[in-house]
Amino acid sequence: MNNIAKALTQTLSLWRVVLPAMLIGCLAGNWLQGTRLWQKCSRLMAPFARLAGLPTECGVYLAMCFLNHHSANAFLSAQFRKGRLRERELLAAYLIGWLPSGLHFAIFYIAPILIAAVGWRPGGLYMLFYLLISFMIAISGLLIGFSVTRKKSNLEKNVFATPAPFFSKKRELKKDLQVSIRQFGRIALIFVPITLLFAIALNSEQTTALIGSFDTLLRRVGLSAPSVLVIIAGFPSSISAIAAAGSLFRQNLLDPNELIVSLLVAYALHTIYEFMTSNLPSNIAFFGATRGVRVTFFYLLIRLLSICLVLGFAIFYLM
Repeated sequence: MNNIAKALTQTLSLWRVVLPAMLIGCLAGNWLQGTRLWQKCSRLMAPFARLAGLPTECGVYLAMCFLNHHSANAFLSAQFRKGRLRERELLAAYLIGWLPSGLHFAIFYIAPILIAAVGWRPGGLYMLFYLLISFMIAISGLLIGFSVTRKKSNLEKNVFATPAPFFSKKRELKKDLQVSIRQFGRIALIFVPITLLFAIALNSEQTTALIGSFDTLLRRVGLSAPSVLVIIAGFPSSISAIAAAGSLFRQNLLDPNELIVSLLVAYALHTIYEFMTSNLPSNIAFFGATRGVRVTFFYLLIRLLSICLVLGFAIFYLM
Protein backbone atom coordinates (compact mmCIF):
# COMPACT_ATOMS: atom_id res chain seq x y z
CA MET A 1 0.00 0.00 0.00
CA ASN A 2 2.91 2.35 0.73
CA ASN A 3 4.21 1.80 -2.80
CA ILE A 4 0.79 2.63 -4.27
CA ALA A 5 0.49 5.77 -2.11
CA LYS A 6 3.97 6.91 -3.16
CA ALA A 7 3.19 6.20 -6.82
CA LEU A 8 -0.09 8.13 -6.55
CA THR A 9 1.72 11.12 -5.02
CA GLN A 10 4.26 11.11 -7.87
CA THR A 11 1.63 10.80 -10.59
CA LEU A 12 -0.54 13.53 -9.05
CA SER A 13 2.37 15.97 -9.37
CA LEU A 14 2.84 14.82 -12.98
CA TRP A 15 -0.88 15.15 -13.79
CA ARG A 16 -1.00 18.69 -12.36
CA VAL A 17 1.66 19.74 -14.87
CA VAL A 18 0.81 17.63 -17.91
CA LEU A 19 -3.00 17.49 -18.05
CA PRO A 20 -3.56 21.29 -18.22
CA ALA A 21 -0.89 21.47 -20.93
CA MET A 22 -2.70 18.74 -22.88
CA LEU A 23 -5.99 20.63 -22.60
CA ILE A 24 -4.32 23.82 -23.85
CA GLY A 25 -2.90 21.89 -26.80
CA CYS A 26 -6.32 20.46 -27.69
CA LEU A 27 -7.89 23.92 -27.51
CA ALA A 28 -5.11 25.42 -29.62
CA GLY A 29 -5.40 22.68 -32.21
CA ASN A 30 -9.11 23.29 -32.70
CA TRP A 31 -9.62 27.00 -32.03
CA LEU A 32 -6.47 28.65 -33.46
CA GLN A 33 -6.70 26.92 -36.82
CA GLY A 34 -7.35 29.43 -39.58
CA THR A 35 -6.86 32.52 -37.38
CA ARG A 36 -4.31 35.27 -38.03
CA LEU A 37 -2.22 34.06 -35.08
CA TRP A 38 -2.12 30.61 -36.68
CA GLN A 39 -0.90 32.11 -39.93
CA LYS A 40 1.82 34.16 -38.19
CA CYS A 41 3.14 31.12 -36.32
CA SER A 42 3.02 29.08 -39.50
CA ARG A 43 4.97 31.69 -41.46
CA LEU A 44 7.54 32.13 -38.66
CA MET A 45 8.45 28.44 -38.55
CA ALA A 46 7.56 27.65 -42.18
CA PRO A 47 11.22 27.65 -43.33
CA PHE A 48 12.00 24.83 -40.87
CA ALA A 49 8.94 22.87 -41.96
CA ARG A 50 9.81 23.37 -45.64
CA LEU A 51 13.41 22.29 -44.99
CA ALA A 52 12.08 18.90 -43.89
CA GLY A 53 9.42 18.81 -46.62
CA LEU A 54 6.63 18.96 -44.02
CA PRO A 55 3.19 20.63 -44.24
CA THR A 56 2.70 24.16 -42.93
CA GLU A 57 0.86 22.84 -39.86
CA CYS A 58 4.21 21.59 -38.57
CA GLY A 59 5.45 25.19 -38.35
CA VAL A 60 2.87 25.89 -35.64
CA TYR A 61 3.85 22.65 -33.88
CA LEU A 62 7.54 23.60 -33.80
CA ALA A 63 6.71 27.04 -32.39
CA MET A 64 4.56 25.41 -29.68
CA CYS A 65 7.36 22.96 -28.78
CA PHE A 66 9.46 25.83 -27.46
CA LEU A 67 6.62 26.84 -25.12
CA ASN A 68 5.31 23.47 -23.91
CA HIS A 69 6.02 20.05 -25.42
CA HIS A 70 2.85 18.40 -24.08
CA SER A 71 0.62 21.14 -25.51
CA ALA A 72 2.47 20.85 -28.82
CA ASN A 73 1.93 17.08 -28.99
CA ALA A 74 -1.77 17.46 -28.23
CA PHE A 75 -1.90 19.94 -31.12
CA LEU A 76 0.03 17.53 -33.39
CA SER A 77 -2.38 14.75 -32.47
CA ALA A 78 -5.35 16.93 -33.50
CA GLN A 79 -3.77 17.65 -36.90
CA PHE A 80 -3.00 13.99 -37.49
CA ARG A 81 -6.54 12.90 -36.60
CA LYS A 82 -7.86 15.43 -39.13
CA GLY A 83 -5.78 13.77 -41.85
CA ARG A 84 -3.45 16.74 -42.36
CA LEU A 85 -0.32 14.65 -41.69
CA ARG A 86 0.90 11.25 -42.76
CA GLU A 87 2.51 8.93 -40.22
CA ARG A 88 6.06 9.56 -41.42
CA GLU A 89 5.43 13.31 -41.38
CA LEU A 90 4.13 12.92 -37.84
CA LEU A 91 7.32 11.09 -36.82
CA ALA A 92 9.55 13.65 -38.57
CA ALA A 93 7.79 16.59 -36.90
CA TYR A 94 7.88 14.87 -33.50
CA LEU A 95 11.65 14.35 -33.71
CA ILE A 96 12.39 17.86 -35.02
CA GLY A 97 10.27 19.28 -32.20
CA TRP A 98 12.84 18.12 -29.66
CA LEU A 99 15.22 20.87 -30.79
CA PRO A 100 12.98 23.79 -29.69
CA SER A 101 12.05 21.75 -26.60
CA GLY A 102 15.74 21.28 -25.84
CA LEU A 103 16.34 25.00 -26.28
CA HIS A 104 13.52 25.70 -23.81
CA PHE A 105 15.03 23.38 -21.18
CA ALA A 106 18.56 24.71 -21.72
CA ILE A 107 17.52 28.37 -21.45
CA PHE A 108 15.06 28.13 -18.55
CA TYR A 109 16.54 25.27 -16.48
CA ILE A 110 20.17 24.40 -17.28
CA ALA A 111 21.42 27.98 -17.66
CA PRO A 112 19.94 29.49 -14.46
CA ILE A 113 20.57 26.43 -12.24
CA LEU A 114 23.76 24.75 -13.45
CA ILE A 115 25.73 27.71 -14.82
CA ALA A 116 24.91 29.75 -11.72
CA ALA A 117 26.25 26.91 -9.53
CA VAL A 118 29.34 25.72 -11.42
CA GLY A 119 30.29 28.56 -13.75
CA TRP A 120 30.33 29.05 -17.51
CA ARG A 121 32.99 26.52 -18.53
CA PRO A 122 31.57 23.24 -17.13
CA GLY A 123 27.98 24.51 -17.18
CA GLY A 124 28.24 25.92 -20.69
CA LEU A 125 30.00 22.80 -21.98
CA TYR A 126 27.27 20.53 -20.60
CA MET A 127 24.60 22.81 -22.09
CA LEU A 128 26.41 22.57 -25.44
CA PHE A 129 26.44 18.75 -25.23
CA TYR A 130 22.75 18.75 -24.25
CA LEU A 131 21.80 20.92 -27.23
CA LEU A 132 23.96 18.77 -29.51
CA ILE A 133 21.89 15.73 -28.49
CA SER A 134 18.66 17.63 -29.26
CA PHE A 135 20.16 18.74 -32.59
CA MET A 136 21.04 15.13 -33.52
CA ILE A 137 17.47 14.03 -32.76
CA ALA A 138 16.16 16.88 -34.94
CA ILE A 139 18.55 15.93 -37.78
CA SER A 140 17.10 12.40 -37.78
CA GLY A 141 13.65 13.98 -38.13
CA LEU A 142 14.88 16.12 -41.03
CA LEU A 143 16.22 13.02 -42.78
CA ILE A 144 12.86 11.28 -42.37
CA GLY A 145 11.13 14.42 -43.67
CA PHE A 146 13.38 14.44 -46.75
CA SER A 147 12.32 10.89 -47.55
CA VAL A 148 8.62 11.74 -47.49
CA THR A 149 7.13 12.38 -50.93
CA ARG A 150 4.02 14.45 -50.39
CA LYS A 151 1.82 15.35 -53.33
CA LYS A 152 -0.06 18.51 -52.46
CA SER A 153 -3.22 19.61 -54.18
CA ASN A 154 -3.84 23.28 -54.94
CA LEU A 155 -6.20 23.40 -51.98
CA GLU A 156 -3.47 22.21 -49.61
CA LYS A 157 -1.00 24.70 -51.03
CA ASN A 158 -3.35 27.62 -50.50
CA VAL A 159 -5.00 26.54 -47.27
CA PHE A 160 -3.33 29.42 -45.37
CA ALA A 161 -3.48 31.98 -48.16
CA THR A 162 -6.59 33.75 -46.90
CA PRO A 163 -7.11 34.57 -43.22
CA ALA A 164 -10.23 33.12 -41.71
CA PRO A 165 -12.77 35.82 -40.82
CA PHE A 166 -12.81 36.46 -37.07
CA PHE A 167 -16.59 36.35 -36.85
CA SER A 168 -16.68 32.80 -38.22
CA LYS A 169 -14.25 31.62 -35.49
CA LYS A 170 -16.31 33.42 -32.86
CA ARG A 171 -19.44 31.71 -34.06
CA GLU A 172 -17.75 28.29 -33.89
CA LEU A 173 -16.05 28.83 -30.52
CA LYS A 174 -18.61 26.74 -28.61
CA LYS A 175 -18.24 23.88 -31.08
CA ASP A 176 -14.43 24.08 -30.92
CA LEU A 177 -14.59 23.97 -27.12
CA GLN A 178 -16.84 20.89 -27.16
CA VAL A 179 -14.57 19.09 -29.64
CA SER A 180 -11.48 20.00 -27.61
CA ILE A 181 -12.96 18.74 -24.33
CA ARG A 182 -14.02 15.44 -25.94
CA GLN A 183 -10.56 15.02 -27.46
CA PHE A 184 -8.89 15.85 -24.14
CA GLY A 185 -11.17 13.38 -22.34
CA ARG A 186 -10.14 10.54 -24.69
CA ILE A 187 -6.46 11.37 -24.19
CA ALA A 188 -6.71 11.70 -20.39
CA LEU A 189 -8.67 8.45 -20.14
CA ILE A 190 -5.63 6.60 -21.51
CA PHE A 191 -2.85 8.75 -20.05
CA VAL A 192 -3.96 8.74 -16.39
CA PRO A 193 -4.19 4.96 -15.74
CA ILE A 194 -1.06 4.12 -17.75
CA THR A 195 1.11 6.65 -15.88
CA LEU A 196 -0.22 5.37 -12.54
CA LEU A 197 0.54 1.74 -13.46
CA PHE A 198 4.09 2.64 -14.52
CA ALA A 199 4.63 4.60 -11.29
CA ILE A 200 3.46 1.64 -9.19
CA ALA A 201 5.83 -0.68 -11.08
CA LEU A 202 8.77 1.72 -10.60
CA ASN A 203 8.11 1.96 -6.85
CA SER A 204 7.97 -1.81 -6.36
CA GLU A 205 10.55 -3.67 -4.24
CA GLN A 206 11.93 -5.39 -7.34
CA THR A 207 12.66 -2.07 -9.05
CA THR A 208 14.24 -0.65 -5.87
CA ALA A 209 16.52 -3.70 -5.67
CA LEU A 210 17.44 -3.27 -9.34
CA ILE A 211 18.42 0.37 -8.76
CA GLY A 212 20.53 -0.72 -5.77
CA SER A 213 22.41 -3.27 -7.88
CA PHE A 214 22.94 -0.60 -10.52
CA ASP A 215 24.53 1.61 -7.87
CA THR A 216 27.00 -1.20 -7.12
CA LEU A 217 27.75 -1.62 -10.83
CA LEU A 218 28.53 2.09 -11.26
CA ARG A 219 31.02 1.95 -8.40
CA ARG A 220 32.72 -1.12 -9.91
CA VAL A 221 33.38 0.62 -13.23
CA GLY A 222 35.35 3.31 -11.42
CA LEU A 223 32.91 6.18 -10.98
CA SER A 224 33.37 8.15 -7.77
CA ALA A 225 30.72 8.13 -5.06
CA PRO A 226 29.69 11.77 -5.81
CA SER A 227 29.26 10.87 -9.51
CA VAL A 228 27.04 7.95 -8.53
CA LEU A 229 24.95 10.28 -6.36
CA VAL A 230 24.38 12.59 -9.34
CA ILE A 231 23.45 9.67 -11.61
CA ILE A 232 21.02 8.11 -9.13
CA ALA A 233 19.47 11.52 -8.39
CA GLY A 234 19.01 12.10 -12.12
CA PHE A 235 17.10 8.89 -12.77
CA PRO A 236 13.68 10.32 -11.81
CA SER A 237 14.49 14.00 -12.47
CA SER A 238 17.00 15.88 -14.62
CA ILE A 239 16.60 18.91 -12.35
CA SER A 240 17.60 16.77 -9.34
CA ALA A 241 20.77 15.67 -11.14
CA ILE A 242 21.66 19.28 -12.01
CA ALA A 243 20.99 20.43 -8.43
CA ALA A 244 23.03 17.56 -6.95
CA ALA A 245 25.91 18.14 -9.37
CA GLY A 246 26.00 21.85 -8.57
CA SER A 247 26.02 21.23 -4.83
CA LEU A 248 28.78 18.58 -5.00
CA PHE A 249 30.87 20.74 -7.32
CA ARG A 250 30.73 23.69 -4.93
CA GLN A 251 31.93 21.37 -2.15
CA ASN A 252 34.90 20.33 -4.36
CA LEU A 253 33.67 16.73 -4.43
CA LEU A 254 33.31 16.71 -8.24
CA ASP A 255 35.79 18.06 -10.76
CA PRO A 256 34.41 19.77 -13.92
CA ASN A 257 35.00 16.77 -16.20
CA GLU A 258 33.40 14.30 -13.78
CA LEU A 259 30.46 16.65 -13.46
CA ILE A 260 29.81 16.70 -17.21
CA VAL A 261 30.18 12.92 -17.66
CA SER A 262 27.99 12.08 -14.66
CA LEU A 263 25.27 14.46 -15.91
CA LEU A 264 25.32 12.81 -19.35
CA VAL A 265 25.01 9.33 -17.79
CA ALA A 266 22.17 10.64 -15.61
CA TYR A 267 20.51 12.05 -18.73
CA ALA A 268 20.67 8.63 -20.41
CA LEU A 269 19.04 6.95 -17.42
CA HIS A 270 16.43 9.67 -17.10
CA THR A 271 15.58 9.13 -20.78
CA ILE A 272 14.54 5.56 -19.94
CA TYR A 273 12.56 6.72 -16.90
CA GLU A 274 10.85 9.47 -18.90
CA PHE A 275 10.08 6.98 -21.66
CA MET A 276 8.22 4.71 -19.22
CA THR A 277 6.45 7.34 -17.13
CA SER A 278 5.68 10.13 -19.62
CA ASN A 279 6.60 9.69 -23.29
CA LEU A 280 5.03 6.27 -23.89
CA PRO A 281 1.75 6.86 -21.98
CA SER A 282 1.21 10.31 -23.49
CA ASN A 283 2.06 9.24 -27.05
CA ILE A 284 -0.28 6.24 -26.80
CA ALA A 285 -2.97 8.66 -25.66
CA PHE A 286 -2.16 11.16 -28.42
CA PHE A 287 -1.51 8.91 -31.42
CA GLY A 288 -3.15 5.57 -30.60
CA ALA A 289 -1.62 2.38 -29.17
CA THR A 290 0.26 0.98 -32.18
CA ARG A 291 1.36 4.29 -33.67
CA GLY A 292 2.20 5.79 -30.27
CA VAL A 293 4.42 2.83 -29.38
CA ARG A 294 6.18 3.01 -32.77
CA VAL A 295 6.84 6.75 -32.53
CA THR A 296 8.05 6.53 -28.93
CA PHE A 297 10.36 3.54 -29.43
CA PHE A 298 11.91 5.14 -32.51
CA TYR A 299 12.45 8.37 -30.57
CA LEU A 300 13.94 6.43 -27.63
CA LEU A 301 16.37 4.65 -29.95
CA ILE A 302 17.48 7.92 -31.60
CA ARG A 303 17.81 9.77 -28.30
CA LEU A 304 19.83 7.02 -26.57
CA LEU A 305 22.07 6.64 -29.61
CA SER A 306 22.67 10.41 -29.67
CA ILE A 307 23.44 10.46 -25.93
CA CYS A 308 25.86 7.53 -26.27
CA LEU A 309 27.72 9.25 -29.12
CA VAL A 310 28.04 12.51 -27.18
CA LEU A 311 28.93 10.63 -23.98
CA GLY A 312 31.64 8.66 -25.79
CA PHE A 313 33.06 11.89 -27.18
CA ALA A 314 32.99 13.50 -23.71
CA ILE A 315 34.72 10.53 -22.04
CA PHE A 316 37.38 10.36 -24.77
CA TYR A 317 38.29 14.04 -24.55
CA LEU A 318 37.60 14.84 -20.89
CA MET A 319 38.46 11.78 -18.81
